[in-house]
Order: sequence, then C-alpha cells, then structure tokens
Amino acid sequence: MGADDGPISADQVDIRLQPLNKSGGAEPADPNGVEEDAGDQIQLRVYRQRWIVLLTVALLNNTNTMSWIGYAPSGNYVNSFYGESSAAWLSMIYMLCTIPVGLFAMWAGREWGLRTAILIAGWTNGIGAVIRVISSLDFVPPEWRFPICMTGQGIAAVAYPFIMFLPTKVAGSWFPDTQRAIATTIGVMSNPLGVLMANLISPAIVKSPDHVIWLNIFTCVPSLVAMLIATFGVNRSEPKIPPTFSASKPQMDFVSGMKSCFSSKQYIILLIVMGGGIGMFNCLYTVMLELLCPSGYSNFFSGVCAALMIVGGVFGAAASGIFVDRTKLYEETLKISLGAAVIFGLIFLQLTLHQGLSVFLAITCLFFGVLGLATYPIGLELASECTFPVSEATSTGLIVLSGQIQSVIYVFIMKNFARPLQPDRMHIQVCQLTPDDLVNTPKDNTMSIMIFSLLATLLVLSLVLLFKPVYKRLEAERGNRATADKAKELSNQNKDRITLPTESAVQPLQEK
Repeated sequence: MGADDGPISADQVDIRLQPLNKSGGAEPADPNGVEEDAGDQIQLRVYRQRWIVLLTVALLNNTNTMSWIGYAPSGNYVNSFYGESSAAWLSMIYMLCTIPVGLFAMWAGREWGLRTAILIAGWTNGIGAVIRVISSLDFVPPEWRFPICMTGQGIAAVAYPFIMFLPTKVAGSWFPDTQRAIATTIGVMSNPLGVLMANLISPAIVKSPDHVIWLNIFTCVPSLVAMLIATFGVNRSEPKIPPTFSASKPQMDFVSGMKSCFSSKQYIILLIVMGGGIGMFNCLYTVMLELLCPSGYSNFFSGVCAALMIVGGVFGAAASGIFVDRTKLYEETLKISLGAAVIFGLIFLQLTLHQGLSVFLAITCLFFGVLGLATYPIGLELASECTFPVSEATSTGLIVLSGQIQSVIYVFIMKNFARPLQPDRMHIQVCQLTPDDLVNTPKDNTMSIMIFSLLATLLVLSLVLLFKPVYKRLEAERGNRATADKAKELSNQNKDRITLPTESAVQPLQEK
C-alpha cells in the first residue's frame, strides 16, 4: 500500500502482485532494486574524498611530530648550539602548550568544524617551522638563537592540540564502520612514524652543533607542504551524506559532551590509563638518549631503539586495527596488548642500566612497540564508543590532553629522580662530547626507572580489573540498522499489493 492509503479494513481484499517475465511466469525480486530503495530510505554514502582528508591529517600529524621530537635524538649537539638543556625544553614546550590550548582546540573543533581545525593546525605548524630555520641562520646572535627557536617551536606546538583529535573525527565523520578503526590507525600512527623518521634522520644529519640548521630545514619543508595541502586539499568538514547512522546523528555540544565524559566511570578509567600510556611513550621518546648514553650506547643506537619501537608499532597497530574492524573485540585486544607491552617495557628499562646488551635492548624495543602502539588507535576508538553521542573532538581530545599532562609528570620524574653517575661508570658513558663538557651531564636513572615502572604496573592493573566498556556507538548503529531493515521489508511487502473493495471482487453464483 502507498503512504496515503487508509488502514486495511475487513471490507478490503489484499492481492499480492508478482511481475511476469517474458515466458509468463513470476519474475523474482530484483536485488538491485531492493538495495536502491533501501539506499534512498537510509541515505548513507561513502565518498572517495575521505582518503584525501585522512592523508592531510596524517601528513600534519607526521610533520608536527617530527618538529616536536627532532631535537631529542641529537640532544647533546642541540644543547651546544642553543644552550644547556635546550633540547629538553624544545620537546617539553609541546607538552606545556597542549595543556592550556587543548580545551580551546576541542571546543573549536566541535563548534567550528573539522576544516577549520585542519587550517589552524596547518598554518601554525608551517609558520613555526620557518621561524625555527631563521633561528639557526648565521646572522642571528648566539644569545638570540634559543629564544627565536623556542618561539617557533611554541607556535608549532599550538598545532598539536588541534591535530590530536582529528584522526578519530575524520574516521567517524567520513568512513563506514567497517573502516573506522583502520582509518584511525592510519591517522594516529603517522605520529609515531614522525618519531621514527626523526630518530633515524636527526642523528644522521647532525654530526656537530653547526649541523642543527639542516635539521631545521629537514622539518620545515614537509611542514610547508602539509600547510599547502591543508589549505587547498580539504574543502569541507563533513560529507554531504553521512557514511554511517552514527555520523548522521546530531552530537552533543561541547559543554554537554564534557559533562557526559566525566560522568562515565568507564571513560574516566580509559582517560587515566590511555593518557598514562601516551605520556609514557612521549617520555621515553624525549629521554631515550639520556637513558642509554650513561651505559655507553651511542646516539645512533638510541635512534635505532626508537625506530624499532615505531616500526613494530606500525605493524602492531595496523594488525590490531584490521582485527577489531572485523571482530569488534576492542576491550579484549586493548587489555591483552597493553598488559604484554608493559612487561616488555619494564624489561627494556632495566636493561638500559647495563652495558653490552644491545641485542636484547633492540628485541625488547621491537616487542614493546608492536604491543604498546597497537593499543593507541583502539583506545581512541573505545573513547568514542564509551561516550557516544559525544563529539570525537571532545572524547579523543581529553585523552590526548591527559597524555600530555602525564608526559610532563613522567619527564619530571625521570629527570628529577636521576642521580649523578657513579665515578666508576664515567669511563663507560658517551653523553659528554668532550671530557670537560659540562652541558651534557650523564645521570644514574635507577631510581627514576623504579618509580616509572611502578606507575606503569598500576595503570595496566587498573585497566584489566576495572574497565568494562559498553559499545554505545555500535549498539546505536545496530539498532538503527535493524529498524531500517524492518522498514525495508515492510515496504517491499506493501509495494507489491493492491487493495480492491469487496463489492468488486468476484462473487460465487447464488441459486434462486
């Protein structure tokens, strides 16, 4: 029956019509016609443009991360060029800027849209890179190098809070539910890939303090390319027609979303644990050289260890993204991967205190990366699941903001609980560039590692024992899909029926 027909009464007769084929028989239903009708009714569509948007976000994430961590692998030369402890401060400024700018970035991403966030991230990232190059030019007086570089680094650091929620936002707004986890993986893993590139290329480029300018140019060029692609390659925040039911559902405003997040016990557990995981990874990237050089491991080997973590993480995250897209076993994958990652991480930290264990350090770094970074995209997807219909900009942004706050705490612990290296180990260390180098002082990190290990153990135990998530977004999509399928079935039944009044029906002959 059509939409304008009245209710079926006892005086009406339903006759189901079957279309005839050329031979006069009933023709089976056309599956293409059913799908077309369902598509018109559901109004969902996937656009190829989604890959351009995702590529832009990945490139921004990658270049911004290289700018953040690029000084750490060559910290001793950077300290000689810019001043004592400058390498640590050039990394720390990212963590410090994220905290005050983060809330504004989350609000702006929700209220102004995805494209505006991409533009802000692209331009601040590019401008900051240019200023860093200026700081290392010959005409700049030595006493002005660090302030100018810090200014550029601070501007680039403003980009990071806008970038941090983009992968899950793009995945939720542009991708179907069968590709969301892998889209998030591509977006977030461009961050550790930036760390990988910085740790491999920075020690190869910087062989003396005078080579710092080449490092700045290396990070500047791709940052400018990312800025141009963000400006001209992304022309809208969301597709005209959403790819999923959840993408079509209106999301909470920023304040309501914040209240909803902090009223969810499961989300708060995820906020603390995932923030701790991000913070610990950031901390290890920042102090990797300081952990290894007291035991005689070179800048190059420090870069190799960080590179192995990232290479392993890329494969681990890709595998976990594909796995959870197919199985939806987010909770189980997160708990198993994070628990195993902490075990390998604790082994790695203990091995850094001893010399001559390069092979074992490399192996533990690889497995730590495979298992640890595999949890990153899954955790961000779980944040969206636990808080739906809160905007991904809010739920993801809070977790990354938690990670930056905890990064500052962990770096503080590693630096302030380190003690002077024992005199009998000074002949082993390779931190100092010359015997009378007072800028790069080697430390004994035993106490720092003990505290760090205890905190990591507490975090993973909290996740395993307390975290019991509800997949709100998946449940909403399943419910909507079931409703749509039922409506489609009823529509298919009714469109092949006609209704005749009873008086027009054939009546049997009555004998007089």
